[in-house]
Amino acid sequence: MIKRFACLFLCLALVTAFLEGSFRREDVKVHTLANGLKVLLLEDHDIPNVALFTFFRVGSRNERPGLTGVSHFIEHMMFNGSPKFGPGEFDRIMEFNGGANNAYTSEDLTGYTDWFPAAALELMLEMEADRMQGLTFVPEVLESERGVVASERRMRVENDNDGLLEETVRATAIMAHPYHWDVIGWMSDILNWRRDDIIQYYRTYYAPNNAVMIVVGDFEPDRTLPLIQKYFNAIPSSTPPPPVTTAEPAQLGPRQVLIRKEAQAPSFLMVYHAPAWKDADFPALFVLEKALLEGESSRLYRRLVREEKLALTVAGGIQETIDPLLFSFYIKPRPGADLDRIEAVIEEELAKVGAAGLSDREFQKGLNIIRSNFYFGLQSISGKANLLGTAEVLYGGIEQAFGIMDRYAGLRKEQVQEAAKKYLAPGLKTVGKLIPEGGVK
Repeated sequence: MIKRFACLFLCLALVTAFLEGSFRREDVKVHTLANGLKVLLLEDHDIPNVALFTFFRVGSRNERPGLTGVSHFIEHMMFNGSPKFGPGEFDRIMEFNGGANNAYTSEDLTGYTDWFPAAALELMLEMEADRMQGLTFVPEVLESERGVVASERRMRVENDNDGLLEETVRATAIMAHPYHWDVIGWMSDILNWRRDDIIQYYRTYYAPNNAVMIVVGDFEPDRTLPLIQKYFNAIPSSTPPPPVTTAEPAQLGPRQVLIRKEAQAPSFLMVYHAPAWKDADFPALFVLEKALLEGESSRLYRRLVREEKLALTVAGGIQETIDPLLFSFYIKPRPGADLDRIEAVIEEELAKVGAAGLSDREFQKGLNIIRSNFYFGLQSISGKANLLGTAEVLYGGIEQAFGIMDRYAGLRKEQVQEAAKKYLAPGLKTVGKLIPEGGVK
């Protein structure tokens, strides 16, 4: 076993050395346009493609009651037309030129991801600049997309027992901070957004001074920067968005959610408050996540799935966020499983970690998974673009991207034990149980 770990660490060290030689901080060219748009350029000529990512500093944490879910809705509308490119044209032109794209909204950001042959770069820049400033929000199209998002919510939450439990537990665990609601938003808000409010939100958060553009791939920076300036310089900046200042108060005791409804099987979710990515305790809890929940060798898989046969799957952990969110235990119980016993098993394993910490093998496993996933993501131009954008928006600057693994290199096993006792104590939990109507716990 010692030889296997030594071999794995040697391989990871070689991968690290390779990546540091081909992707260094000085390779990233940083420019800020007069309107505040930050541009990150990284050449990578391995393949004749380009990854063009645009991240906006807006997510559900920037919303308010009455406008919950609007960040995700505008993500949808970004594909629904401007005077220059009509509804559906962005996707059609992208595909015609051999490219593909996607988008996502999280609690903290909205990201637009394009991949295409290098020859299409100028056209893609033109389309991205157009939708950064020119969405029309045609009433008929807006109402159609409102229906799409409402249907998405019904599918993901109201007609999905796990989604319903997750939303209810989140809203119970987080009372004050805007993380209180899910990214999809509340149905009453979705059905009642006003067009003027949506447009004002778009103009506030989709301004260039609230965005970062990342270009990675087969291009020449000296030719690409003038193209970016050509299409983006004329977009006006806006008044900086208001800061998010609400902090979640300390939880003073355990909380419980109990839902009884028609269902074929029960659902179970237990959460604790967790630190933000920038917090010094985050790496320790990220390692603990792997030991408790990752793979068939994890503690809770062994206990709940293999030994006591209470569950079908286990999942969860901590999430990279700007503000403190949650450490979650998603358990898919077997039909008829004792949910109280599932809760007890989780608490038993957390108590063991608090009393004795992780084994050397568990600690090494957590570090190995984190390192492997990190470097695997950097094998593609999209992975590099995503890391740079995430670092700029979530971590506080691209310099943070080059020190992520240093946070784990200096991590001690005792820190995992200390973090578990600090954050995952019994009095800090929120437990959610969905019990099939007429069934037993």
